[in-house]
Amino acid sequence: MNLGDPLLWLLIVLLTPVAGALLAIVAGARGAEVIARIAALLTLAAASVLLGLRAQGTWGAYVGLDTLSDLFLFLVSAIYAASTWYSRGYLRSIARPYLTPQRYYALLGAFAFAMLLTLSVTDLGLMWIGLEATTVASALLIVLERKPTSVEAAWRYTLIASAGLTIALFALLLLYEATGSLNAFALAAHPAALSLLLAMAVALALVGYGTKIGLFPMHTWLPDAHSEAPSPVSALFSGVLLPTALYAFLRVYAVVERPVPAALSDLVIVFGVATALVAAFLMQRQRSYKRLLAYSSMEVMGLAVVGVGLGGIALYGALILVVAHAFAKSAAFYCAGNVLTKTGTTHIEDVRGLRASLPWTGATWMLSAIAVTGAPPFGTFVGELLIRFGGDTPRSRGGWSSRASSRSSSRSSA
Repeated sequence: MNLGDPLLWLLIVLLTPVAGALLAIVAGARGAEVIARIAALLTLAAASVLLGLRAQGTWGAYVGLDTLSDLFLFLVSAIYAASTWYSRGYLRSIARPYLTPQRYYALLGAFAFAMLLTLSVTDLGLMWIGLEATTVASALLIVLERKPTSVEAAWRYTLIASAGLTIALFALLLLYEATGSLNAFALAAHPAALSLLLAMAVALALVGYGTKIGLFPMHTWLPDAHSEAPSPVSALFSGVLLPTALYAFLRVYAVVERPVPAALSDLVIVFGVATALVAAFLMQRQRSYKRLLAYSSMEVMGLAVVGVGLGGIALYGALILVVAHAFAKSAAFYCAGNVLTKTGTTHIEDVRGLRASLPWTGATWMLSAIAVTGAPPFGTFVGELLIRFGGDTPRSRGGWSSRASSRSSSRSSA
């Protein structure tokens, strides 16, 4: 191997969080923090190299990269690094944490590794295993603050997400029966004509992975898990876990020949529009700023799924939206953690005077909130605009869906 070999950097991306997690377990509290921070930075550096190399190709039967996986690997690594560095101050604010710092940082590394593994394999079955592993690691992180509501949220998340992934597993069995393969890259290179069995597989994958994406009506775990998890974990949930689940669905959706038949693309669009509209409605009823951020993430993922269903330029818009949202929403959750530490409450009406008490947090939260709403000149605005253009092009079906999504975005910005 040489420094220009993508496999070398991919191994660093995958093995560094694992090594950091194992070392954090046997280190002291301060040592675990230092190890976790170094591991996160090394992971981000290696992922940045992969993105710069535009690494593409396969290694063996199960490992492979392309432009999409490079982008998502960088995204996960960036938010993982940010959450790891933010965690130090947040952990100190918790009086009786359920997890020791060693176990917390080990689980954080395991959570990141599971997502990175999902993005690095070509086999859809291994992607499913990686996504299932994220449930185990992240559920334990939700209960960090030892609150009854946190335990309830963790159980609800585990049960609902596992039920959804069981449906996704059945979808993969149908897909294998229809195509004879689970190699995502090979199937995408030679898309299959839509058959009844393949249509059922994609539809079930939409429901199964849609549970983890947070699509309506399978979203019921999302507001509780996001609001009860510690803020650095909430940032990982909103910023990269939901997009990782979307990535897994994209790999399944790509096996169908282009253009995707109207019935199937319309099904995807309907799920996305319904999710965005329901989330926009529920956002306006929230009194907790963490739950408000959670429903905002649900709305964004609904808009992104609309872009996937529309295809073409709208798909590029969906990817831009997801990436921009990841950075803006993670920043918002870090700010929410600072506010919670300072005020001891998540109730919106009880938070006053941030400009005086937390000036930097207040300014950052204002910018991240503007970005999350999709206002110009932020990337979320560009993404939503491309999705709108995609819905209005003559070749795209469902201009109505784009207009409905635009209305939901406008409502959430109000």
